[in-house]
Amino acid sequence: MEINDSDEGNASVFAEVAQAARLQEGEAGARMVLRAIGQLAPATTRSVSRHTGLPTPIVAAVSNEFRSRGLVTRERPSRLTARGLALLDEDSADMRAEVRCTCCDGYGLVPGPLAGLAGQLTGVMAEAPSADLTLDQSHSTAETKLHRVLFLLHAGLLPARGMLCVGDDDLMAVTVAIAGAALGRPLVRRLAVVDVSPAVLDFTRTQLDQYGAAADLVEQDLREPLPDLLASSFDLAMTDPPYTVPGGRLFLSRAVESLRPGPGSSIAFSFGSKGPSDTFQLQAAIHELGLTVQALHRDFNTYHGAGVIGGRSNLYHLATTDQTRPSLAGRYDGPLYTAEARRRDRIYLCLQCRARHLVGPAARWHTIAELKEAGCPECGGRRLRPLQLGEPSP
Repeated sequence: MEINDSDEGNASVFAEVAQAARLQEGEAGARMVLRAIGQLAPATTRSVSRHTGLPTPIVAAVSNEFRSRGLVTRERPSRLTARGLALLDEDSADMRAEVRCTCCDGYGLVPGPLAGLAGQLTGVMAEAPSADLTLDQSHSTAETKLHRVLFLLHAGLLPARGMLCVGDDDLMAVTVAIAGAALGRPLVRRLAVVDVSPAVLDFTRTQLDQYGAAADLVEQDLREPLPDLLASSFDLAMTDPPYTVPGGRLFLSRAVESLRPGPGSSIAFSFGSKGPSDTFQLQAAIHELGLTVQALHRDFNTYHGAGVIGGRSNLYHLATTDQTRPSLAGRYDGPLYTAEARRRDRIYLCLQCRARHLVGPAARWHTIAELKEAGCPECGGRRLRPLQLGEPSP
């Protein structure tokens, strides 16, 4: 296939790749991946995923389409071939300049007296319960936890009269307590956590006791409305919900339940990058709740794992208005976590031996994580790409 020097020729290449990879972001998404490979070379799938905000399976699929067209090397980590470099040069200027501040990571947040907090948190995380993938848990890095506290301080959301963590496998209640101890004053007058995991709550209790911090720790499945103890009581809620739009909507609605009625309260909401349709649905849910977006920081959070969201997520600062109301009354019985939200099983292609394997609730492997851990039964390979049902092997 010859590369056309015209803009229309370049567009056709990106359009073909986007269509072949079933990329919701279309040509723009394909361009992002090619540029990221060029800028990060040698580029791993994970590094491109983090750079673009696209899930790792999607990045792998797009990269393979570029690879089949001779634009990306077959060796890994990936580089652009001479043809790929030519296409990138024709399509746009090669922007390699580093424009993000290396001191504050581009957020204008300088640690100051909290400079040692990330080291403390690393030690805490080493003893914490492991992430439960069935609950879409992925632990944020110690640096992300620090950045969150610095952001809350910078935005004036801390100190606060009351803060509720709606789900807290990320140990933000512990982080806030440690930060308060380092600053010599509590950052929250009333601290509370609601979580479905007894292990998370027990660990949180043990850590808070070490810092003399009191908190209301409530074990509850958030499919149920908040108990009276937590309703209409807080100025600030923080939540990092499951990776699905229904999960985001539910956790946001529970967060709204916890806030004092009327304007003046805030939600720090972390949610991974999604395709255009899911992003629109999420923003519609925010509007439905009567919340306003005060700020959106793209790729603010970094996680260990979480390939489905590219290992990163955005941080929203949402504020209440006189129109703010919970959008979900009573119990929620719909799909919540990623595995539940899948409408059908998926077929994964082993990139080493080209064998196909079914993954889903009724299959041998319920999740792609289980299949990767076991390895392909034909060759032991762990590099797999999702296929649509009925899609022929490439």
